[in-house]
Amino acid sequence: MDKSRRNFLKGSAGIGTLAAFKLQAGANTADLLGKESKKVASVCEMCSSRCPIEVRVEDGKGVFIQGNPKFGNKTSVCARGGAGVNQLYDDQRLVKPLIRVGARGEGKWKEVSWEEAFKFAADKLAEISEKYGPQSVVFTSKASENHNQMINFACAYGSPNIYSHWSCCPVAYRIALPHTFGSDMQRDYGDAKYIVNFGHNLFEGIDISKTKKLAKTAAKKDAKLLVLEPRFSVIAAKADEWLPVKPGTDLAFVMALIHVWIRDGKYDKEFVEKFTTGIEQVIEATKETTPKWQESITGIKAADVERIADEIWAAAPKVIIDWGHKTTTTRAEYQRTRAIAIANALMGNVEKKGGIYYSKDSKVFNKLCKEDLFPTIADPDKNFKIPKTARIDGCGEEGSPNFFMPRKHGVLMEIPKAILSEKPYPVKGWVSTRFNHLINVADTNTTLKAIEKLDFIMVTDIYMSDFANLADVVFPEASYLERDESIQNKGGTAPGFVMRNKVVEPIGGTKSAYEIFRELARVMKIDELYTWKDINEFRMQQAKGDAELIANLMKDGYVTWKVPKVYYLEKENVAKFVEKYPVAAEFVDENGQMSSQMKCKTPSGKIELFSEQVEKVFPGEGCINANDMDVYNGHKYCLTSGKIATHTNGHTQNVKILNEMTKESPLWISPNTAKAEGLKTGDLVLVKNEFGEQKVKVFVTEGIRDDTLFVYHGFGHARSGMKRAEGLGMNDSVLLDPKAGAVCATMVTNIGVDIVKI
Repeated sequence: MDKSRRNFLKGSAGIGTLAAFKLQAGANTADLLGKESKKVASVCEMCSSRCPIEVRVEDGKGVFIQGNPKFGNKTSVCARGGAGVNQLYDDQRLVKPLIRVGARGEGKWKEVSWEEAFKFAADKLAEISEKYGPQSVVFTSKASENHNQMINFACAYGSPNIYSHWSCCPVAYRIALPHTFGSDMQRDYGDAKYIVNFGHNLFEGIDISKTKKLAKTAAKKDAKLLVLEPRFSVIAAKADEWLPVKPGTDLAFVMALIHVWIRDGKYDKEFVEKFTTGIEQVIEATKETTPKWQESITGIKAADVERIADEIWAAAPKVIIDWGHKTTTTRAEYQRTRAIAIANALMGNVEKKGGIYYSKDSKVFNKLCKEDLFPTIADPDKNFKIPKTARIDGCGEEGSPNFFMPRKHGVLMEIPKAILSEKPYPVKGWVSTRFNHLINVADTNTTLKAIEKLDFIMVTDIYMSDFANLADVVFPEASYLERDESIQNKGGTAPGFVMRNKVVEPIGGTKSAYEIFRELARVMKIDELYTWKDINEFRMQQAKGDAELIANLMKDGYVTWKVPKVYYLEKENVAKFVEKYPVAAEFVDENGQMSSQMKCKTPSGKIELFSEQVEKVFPGEGCINANDMDVYNGHKYCLTSGKIATHTNGHTQNVKILNEMTKESPLWISPNTAKAEGLKTGDLVLVKNEFGEQKVKVFVTEGIRDDTLFVYHGFGHARSGMKRAEGLGMNDSVLLDPKAGAVCATMVTNIGVDIVKI
């Protein structure tokens, strides 16, 4: 550590670690910090939710984070969000570029200048391109602004092999919902009367504004929250009813609900006839999926399914059957999500208050108002096009099992296979920006073998992660509190924008992804498609010269306009909107709805309960089916995983205060299982299957099924420079099967395992 950095951290350590947490715990910040402190509005990035925040800065140092009072989360932040300054001033974070000098993974590095690091990376990438072609380098990132900038560079370089975290996390709903509704959908938690939740644990995988709305609804006496999940999670504890469903069988439960509704005629026939296509195929697909049929699959009594089906119909359309993130996944994850989407449509809850709705941005509101009342943003990166070269995973290509996967997101599980097989061509380089493949993607052991065959690995990260430790060059990325970024749409029920603003100057001269990839492209002389030199030019191009919009976003971080909410099929809301914007009356039907705006971006223009485009590519998958739900694969137990409120995947385990709050993740097992295996809380076991094995301590609890095991994901770090987190807990990805699910190539996060006492 250089002297200037050491002195800086020494002077701010008290503020950047435990002191910050204590301030978050309820102190009066104005009294503690004085009235001269400035506030900077920005956007959090301690998880993927990206909540708008406000940061108090004292003497040039960030000291206190709260929610942005101008946004729906008000002043609230979660534990992770409050710990942002802890990461900022962490003496274990990277602040200087590093080049490897020992064997790969040995942990021997030399600090170099930015110029030397850029030249080193540029030379290596140029060498691979000349020898094997640019397609021989893969690029991985979490979906974010980093991902966008990585895409630009990869396109300029000439590689089509671009990846985000989609395939290991949200891909099922990202593909299944557009196949059904034509786009992603939003959920009106705050006004719902009945919510069916399949482990979408917003009380641990926190998104503040959504979590608060769900919490308020769960507390209402006239609303019901039903949770189906194999363990008694935090959201299950908040539910009116918890059903410990067998892992992977959510699909059977939903198909049984659909069977009951169709059998009894308890679905919105008028909505289905007017706005959907494919009900005949759904009727045929569910004629045998009775409540009794699902009982032996899910473990849920047939009588409960009958009762719940009636309860949901009675509450419709103010109901939400929540698709969530991946919770009890199987290779049938696509069909599970499709079944949930269809269940919502049958309840006629689309574009209804308390149901689900299409997100509406400035373009939509300008169309309804027949005037450009609200600003829209441009895309400065529109000239970058992903090369048409064949990808190693076949995404978007005819005849490929990954046909429906977007080429900018890819299938992460295919990367190690392609490296080892050298098919369809050799892969010799890997560029990763803040994505820890070894923790987040299935079959870690195969990935480690594949890495041995690479000529070059480049990583940008905040910490020396497991993957970064295997790199040839590591660029220290500025934390989210040290960088300016672009304008992002935050539309929903009103037009809005957010923008991340730099809170403090970067420690040690660290740089953002915008700066790193832009400069690397310049050094390599492949930057002719870039229309901007820095983030200020980028923002101005986005805003189309609207300096007022940028100024407001720099000041407030979040900008919105007060407009009446529009649900196209909710007459009262439509009337209020037309009252304020009379020209919108043109879009109103005789019955007071805006039915004309329900044209979906699907091939039929309707909500597709049966998808001809999917059926054509994957026969048998165009309609829901009950195939491939097994997650045990002959093993005694199913290992499941999920999020904890104090950590984000594999990203935050080394943040000091969060590490002190939750150091490791024990293995949840039931008392009956513990007795059968001769175990007690604190015992060490070996969890194993055909893909690998992991050691972990046991936690005995009533809150889980006897046939199910559970760990919080993101632990078990090894070979890294994350000293606080090193070796604590287990890495569940070591045990996961890399074989993807049908249609949407989802990574299956449930896996059959056995356990042995050590």
